[in-house]
Amino acid sequence: MNNSPIAVDEPVVAHINLICMCCGHIQPVSREQIPSRCEHCREAFNTHGYLLDEDTAAAEEHSQEVLDTRAAARVGASA
Repeated sequence: MNNSPIAVDEPVVAHINLICMCCGHIQPVSREQIPSRCEHCREAFNTHGYLLDEDTAAAEEHSQEVLDTRAAARVGASA
């Protein structure tokens, strides 16, 4: 009896979950095209930010960029 696994071409997941920091809405988005606004509350992500629900270094870097941009905007506004 041959118990070797059968090779199946699994599709590469091209979507991730994006979590709006304004309303908490979770929406699947394309990895290549992050929208500029939340589809639920229509607030701009560059104002409130978002989190990417994905365990990769690229997602962490992108999320950190959003947080850094928000922090810089707050510092600039208070100066």
